[in-house]
Amino acid sequence: MGDKVKVIKILLLFSFVIFGACSGDQHLTFEKKEDAEQEIGEFKTPAMPKGYVIKKITYDHDGFTHPETKVFYEKESHSITFMIASSWFDNRPSEKIENDKIADMVWISKDKDYVLKWRSSDKQSYKYLFTKNEKDKEWLISIAENYSTNPLVT
Repeated sequence: MGDKVKVIKILLLFSFVIFGACSGDQHLTFEKKEDAEQEIGEFKTPAMPKGYVIKKITYDHDGFTHPETKVFYEKESHSITFMIASSWFDNRPSEKIENDKIADMVWISKDKDYVLKWRSSDKQSYKYLFTKNEKDKEWLISIAENYSTNPLVT
């Protein structure tokens, strides 16, 4: 009976080791875009107006779904967050935006945030801009339009 318990313990321990080694979870934080790109690869960010600086970049990947990259911008006490991810907030109230430059664009209400969600085609990841200020809505649409029509990585 003692040998069976030892075998079970070894198999259980082995299972935990294999599971831990196979889980591809990555949770990374960077202060500079260059450092992030060295680790996770090149990615495009929106052209932000003068004075906005990147405070941090986070990258989360569970090994199964689409990775999530967030860029946190600040200018004085004003903050904007840009995110590249799969489809988020599908069950939240949303308002479709008619736009000549971007076919798939909606405003989403999320707690105290206003979230602009868009993509130019169904072959692309969704992009998101988050703000707490309703007055930013038109401005964020113009940032999304510029992002979508500018092929350069910034």
